[in-house]
Amino acid sequence: MRFFVESSLKQAPTPEILALIPAESARGKELDAQGLREKLYVAADMSRAWQVYVCDTEEEVLAALESFPLHQYSNSVITPLAEDM
Repeated sequence: MRFFVESSLKQAPTPEILALIPAESARGKELDAQGLREKLYVAADMSRAWQVYVCDTEEEVLAALESFPLHQYSNSVITPLAEDM
């Protein structure tokens, strides 16, 4: 099943948050390689990110999101997507 995730930071980026970006990117690449994350789109102003995950359950998506270093600084909304219509 596919899930759409919209994420944004809870606050303006601080030096502490910005320092986590390389680890965030590396974790995303790991999920891409595992086939869990299918797509990533980032707003031009870096204010939001949209991702598509392929998982069996919403709980699996949440576990993937919680594995990101910036998770504690982010708000995310998970939406299940309809299969082929």
